[in-house]
Amino acid sequence: MGCSEKIGRIPFASLIATIICLAGIGVFCGTLYQALHIFLVQIVDELFKFKVGWLEVLQVVFIVIAVAMGVLAVLLLIFGILATGDTRKNVYSGAKCIMGGRVMAAFFLVLSYVLNIVWMCIISLGVIPIILYVSISSICDHHVYGKRATNITYCFDLSNYGLFLKDNHSPGSSSIVSKVCSPTNLYRLCDRVGESGSLFCVSYVGSFLISLAMIHFMIILSSNYTRIKISKELTEYRETIDQGDLEFCSIVKSKSNLGTSGISNKSAE
Repeated sequence: MGCSEKIGRIPFASLIATIICLAGIGVFCGTLYQALHIFLVQIVDELFKFKVGWLEVLQVVFIVIAVAMGVLAVLLLIFGILATGDTRKNVYSGAKCIMGGRVMAAFFLVLSYVLNIVWMCIISLGVIPIILYVSISSICDHHVYGKRATNITYCFDLSNYGLFLKDNHSPGSSSIVSKVCSPTNLYRLCDRVGESGSLFCVSYVGSFLISLAMIHFMIILSSNYTRIKISKELTEYRETIDQGDLEFCSIVKSKSNLGTSGISNKSAE
C-alpha cells in the first residue's frame, strides 16, 4: 500500500471536526467546572452563607456531558474512517452493509442535529453569567477598586438582582447574608467575580466550538450518507468497466497473436 493510498483512507474532515469538538469539550467543561466552584464555594457559601444545590448537581452533569460528547466524537471519527476512500469500498459493498451504513449515517445525523440544538440553548444560557460578570465588574470598578477602605460606602445587595432570600437556618448554623458591605468582603467579592467571570467567558467560547463541530459533523454525515447510498452503483460500474477492459485486452492480445502467426507462416513459405 502506497503513501497516497494511506492518505486517501484518512477522513480529514471528520478528523478536523473531532479535534474541534474535543478541544471545545475540554475548554467548556474544565473552565465552567472551575468557575462554578469559585461561584458556589468562595462567593455564595463563604460570603452570603447559603447553598445552591442544583448548581452543585450541574457540576457533575458537566463531567457526564464531557465523557458522552468525547465518546460521540470518537464514534463519528470511526464512522468517517469507514466511509472514506477504499475503506468504504471494502466495508459497504453488499446490499445489507450499504443499508446498515445508511441507517447509521442517518442516526448520527439526527443525533448531531439534536445535540446542536441543545448546545445552541447552552450558548444562549451562557450569556447570563457573562452579563452578570460585566455588570458586577462595572460596579466594582466604580465603587470598590481605586478607593481606600475608609472611603468605600457601597453595599452589594442581592435584592437588587431580584434575589430575596428567606433566613430559615437551623439553630447553631450561620444566617444568610443578603448584603456585603465591609470593604474586605467587597474586595473578595470583586476578585472572585473577576476570576469566575473570565472562566465563564472562556467556557462560552468552548460551547461555541462544540456547536461548530456539530455543524461540521452534520455536513460530513450528509456527504457520507450520499456516498454510501451510491457506493453499490459505483462498485458495479467499476466492475463493468474493469470487465470491459479485460475483454478489450484479450481481444487485442488474440489479434496480436493471430497477426504474429500469420507473419510467421508467410516467412515459412
